[in-house]
Amino acid sequence: MFILKIILGIVLVLLILLLLLLFLLLVCKTCVHIVREQNKDMNIWIKFGALRIKTYPFGKSKGKINTQTHNETPRFDNDFSPKELDLSWCFELALDIIDSLKDKLYIDKLYFTLIIASDNAAKTGIILGTAFSVSGMIIPILKQNFNIKDESIILDADFDDNKTKFSLDLIAHTRIIQVLFVAFKYRKQLFKLYQNIK
Repeated sequence: MFILKIILGIVLVLLILLLLLLFLLLVCKTCVHIVREQNKDMNIWIKFGALRIKTYPFGKSKGKINTQTHNETPRFDNDFSPKELDLSWCFELALDIIDSLKDKLYIDKLYFTLIIASDNAAKTGIILGTAFSVSGMIIPILKQNFNIKDESIILDADFDDNKTKFSLDLIAHTRIIQVLFVAFKYRKQLFKLYQNIK
């Protein structure tokens, strides 16, 4: 009889923990902060309530991020030279993720600056035109599907330089269960993308 009470007690504790976990997944929100500032590499933080974890590069954050003031656009200095990626594949993946998070993701801040440059002025102009056409497709989709509170998107070209530069400051939040669902659904594609940009 005593052993039965212990077993029932353990089952009850496990059930309470399971219900608490389910509550956290369904109700609690998680916040993602992606930032690339002047003279710094890209950093990604995930925040669960008071807990803030640095997820890229791996390791915990040692301090607060020194972000720009509310009305400033991000600054850029670092050169951006990713490995070869199929851009159409990247855009398709981005659109699929956007569709999966429709009406479930809230964007608090989106500051993005892209300065295109190459070793050929004509090539730079073509890339800039392509970037404008892509942003003309992506930005309306973002605005239609998500509530964006603060936004600044700048696309430009530097014909005196030969390397493309960009800066990004993105803060978005959603429920934890949605993040896990999307991460699991697109786990192979996200891992492939991570391998190409790390």
